[in-house]
Amino acid sequence: MRRYFCLNAVFMLALMLLAGCGSSSLSRNEYTIATGSKSGVYYPIGETLAMILKTDYPDVQLKIIETAGSVENLQMLKDGKVDMALVQNDIAFYASEGEAMFNGSKITNVAGIATLFPEVVQFIVRKETGIKSLNDMEGKKIAVGSKNSGTYYNAQQILSLAGVWEKIDQQFIGGTDAMKEVQEGRLDGFIFTSGLPNPSIIELAKKVEISIVPVENELVQKLVNTHPFYYPSTIAANQYPGQTEEISAVEINAILVSGPTLSDDDQYLLTRHLFGKPNELGQSHPRLSKMTRNSLRRQMPIQTGKGAYRAHSEAP
Repeated sequence: MRRYFCLNAVFMLALMLLAGCGSSSLSRNEYTIATGSKSGVYYPIGETLAMILKTDYPDVQLKIIETAGSVENLQMLKDGKVDMALVQNDIAFYASEGEAMFNGSKITNVAGIATLFPEVVQFIVRKETGIKSLNDMEGKKIAVGSKNSGTYYNAQQILSLAGVWEKIDQQFIGGTDAMKEVQEGRLDGFIFTSGLPNPSIIELAKKVEISIVPVENELVQKLVNTHPFYYPSTIAANQYPGQTEEISAVEINAILVSGPTLSDDDQYLLTRHLFGKPNELGQSHPRLSKMTRNSLRRQMPIQTGKGAYRAHSEAP
């Protein structure tokens, strides 16, 4: 009788422990993540996340979807076509508020998982133009990004606060074409939002002398106070050929978000396993090298998902 009691007690204790721990298994064998073009940064980041997940869940596949970027990614999440996506935090904000390119098309079923890495708004000009400040751009031919792109709204917000948005010769050209136009002398400069250093800008600087225009500290503070997705930043010296001094700038962040197809439990497990060891993740891709537990929790302009919040709260 005593032996039966002991075995029964052990059995009950095991059940209690299992109940307290909750499920440790993902509910599916395949998940999808929308990224960007294969030549960009988001796609290889997706590959890195897929590799990290495999270490804990060898039978689970994180399928990487090539896309045109943040705007398409958010629409795919809304429509339930993917489980997760990499997006710029400012574009996630526009989607949640129904502003800018999402005017009249608010997306409310997207939740934040983690902040990944900064993307700096860079003002690049041909050195021979003599442009040294944002005010010097007045009357110059400047590419401000394709209309309704993230770069376009970055340019509009920053240059409007600087008082020169209406005074420049706005060219609605994307980054790749803008760099070619600058190289060939048909543009004075362009705005480009990306991680540092950007390989395409490095190549441009090898072919034509460029300058990087600073965003003055006072203007940086105005931007931070006006918009919830901007942060002060700097472009360290020697990021680009000929750039020997540190430059004041402003940054947004690349973030990982999820849609309605991802359950709270799965979001919790994915967050815990993908970001439980940020130092190891940082060793897997240079863009993630400065990631810390605190940076993962950096304030997002959209609500953090319940599962992700739980995972981050448990981390020391």
